[in-house]
Order: sequence, then structure tokens, then C-alpha cells
Amino acid sequence: MAEPSRELIAYAQQGDPQALTQLVMSQQHYVYSIAMSVLKNPEDAADLSQEAFIRLFRALPQYNGESRFTTWLYRLVVNLCRDELRRRGRQVQVAPPSGEEEETDQVSSVADEDRWTDPEQSLDARELRDQVRQALGQLEEHYRLVLTLYYLEDMKYTDIAEILDIPLNTVKSHIRRGKERLAMILETQEQPPAAREVARTQPPQPKNQAPRIAPLNLMFRMAGR
Repeated sequence: MAEPSRELIAYAQQGDPQALTQLVMSQQHYVYSIAMSVLKNPEDAADLSQEAFIRLFRALPQYNGESRFTTWLYRLVVNLCRDELRRRGRQVQVAPPSGEEEETDQVSSVADEDRWTDPEQSLDARELRDQVRQALGQLEEHYRLVLTLYYLEDMKYTDIAEILDIPLNTVKSHIRRGKERLAMILETQEQPPAAREVARTQPPQPKNQAPRIAPLNLMFRMAGR
């Protein structure tokens, strides 16, 4: 996660085109990842990312620095995703369905400090990150969104709780339970060492396409700048 400097934010709030461009370039990957984790469709995630930046330009003067900029931005993105799903008649679950009771004791609600323990014990970090990204798509929505922020955006528990507007212990419980389910998925996907070694010698495969962000000057006009 890339937290922009206060100076960059101040210039962007003044409407400086270079600062606004830098904000978009530094945040578009993270915004797209969050949108993709909720909407699970590349075109929808790209369109929502574009809308998120238009909303950002309009709301930027109201940002007062009381929270981290990325926390403020990602909450905007999550709320846009929820609005979009409500428009489609769906909901983003940030708590388990009724019948799946949350653990409330202190021990079970404390998540691991090392976000890369358990699921990847036999995988290298690069391979793990790719597999985690794929495995996250198989989780329930409430686990997928929390773990996307935790693993791929490197966010703290408190920031995740603020973004999703849920209690801190719920975040910890989601992370613990989500990691357990993620580990089970990764176990079924894990290749034998020989196959992994062959995969490392092959040409790099193309990654997920970057979000289809509109030209910045067009976005500025749409945002009224």
C-alpha cells in the first residue's frame, strides 16, 4: 500500500494536475484490487475504479487528514462497491451469515501478526502472492474483502475496521477464519516441487490487466475540474 505524502495531497487539493495524476497512478492498482474483490468482474471493477477517482476528485477538498488518506480513499471505494451491488439487488456481507457464529473470546479473536504465515509455508513469496490472489476469489465475500485489504493492500487491522465500518474483533476473527479457509484452498492448489521448478523456468505469464482508467484530462472534466 502506497500512502501519498501530505505535500502531494495538498497540491492535489489545490487542483494541481501533476499531483492529481500522481495520486491516480499510485492508487489505481489498489483501488482496482478492492473493486475486483467485491465485484469479481474485470470490466465492472475497471468501471468502478474510474468512478471512484471521479468521486475522489470531487471529494478531495473535504479530506482533512483525520485518517490516513488510503483509509479514506478505500472506504470510498468499498462504499461505491456496496452501492453498486445494492443497485443490482445484492449485498456485500461483512459478517458471516446467520448460523455461522463469530468467536468472541480474546484468544480466538487475535489474528496472526505475520500476514504471510500458515497459507504459504512451503511456497516462495512471489508464487504465494499469485496463488493467494486466485484463492481469494473462492472465499465468501466477507472473508474475501477483509483478506484482500490484509494481504494485498498490507493494511492494519484498525484501518480495515475503519474502512469496512465493523468492529476490530470482527476484523481479527475474519482474518483468522479466512486464513484457515485460504490455507485449505492453497493446499488443494499446491503443485509438487518439480512442477514448481519447471514453472519458474517458463517465461513469465501476463498478470491481470490493469484497470481501464479513462484519460486523466477526461476524468478531470467529468469531475468538474
